[in-house]
Amino acid sequence: MNTANSRPSPARHRRAGTVLLATAGLAAALLATACDTAQQVPWATYSLQLQQRIDSARSTGDCATLQVLRTAAKATSHAHERATGFPNDALVSYIQAAEHEAGCPSGAG
Repeated sequence: MNTANSRPSPARHRRAGTVLLATAGLAAALLATACDTAQQVPWATYSLQLQQRIDSARSTGDCATLQVLRTAAKATSHAHERATGFPNDALVSYIQAAEHEAGCPSGAG
């Protein structure tokens, strides 16, 4: 066996580096989006403790609470929009980001 052929080529190293950089960039973008989402939520239209409840559930990994909050946000989006002019889309995104950060299983509608 030729040992020169068993070593990864420089091109392969460059591809691996590119994939790592792309992955790191995607992760940074996702984290930045989660931060931006908090600023996009019209918090004044919700109960004062809602963001605190979401953030607390995120930090403790309370996936059940996050799921309940997300389900309620989806179910009340039209009513909230009629009352305030804002649908719950940004709130749902914020909760979904919290679920992701908490390591909650995905796939729940």
